Amino acid sequence: MKFLMLLGVLFSLNVKAETNSDELTLADEAIQSPSMDIEGQYQVKEVKEVRVAPAIAKEVQVAAPKKVLRRLSQSDRLKIYRERLEERNKIMVERKMEQIRFQQELALARKLEQSMNQTLKAIDTVK
Repeated sequence: MKFLMLLGVLFSLNVKAETNSDELTLADEAIQSPSMDIEGQYQVKEVKEVRVAPAIAKEVQVAAPKKVLRRLSQSDRLKIYRERLEERNKIMVERKMEQIRFQQELALARKLEQSMNQTLKAIDTVK
């Protein structure tokens, strides 16, 4: 049942998605941002330096591969656009799920606080 609801939300977001380049840019940045571990520290891959003795080192010029500029067909552009939309929708669904979870936790905390206050009042009235 939850799967069907999630699937329905995903499809409805996909249908109602607006084509806004700012949102696509934000989604791309969110995807490419560095991940964080549990303690909140950024995980950065360490770059190992390889030092070569000066007598052995030679200057070698490597030609960069030439990029072939190919004009994208309409179907290729649609495919890329759909992939970006899918990623954006996935991020939006995850954010919405996190927001709902947070609201439910707040409601549960309020209920717990109310029950504890009632217990304390009952204890005070017994004295």
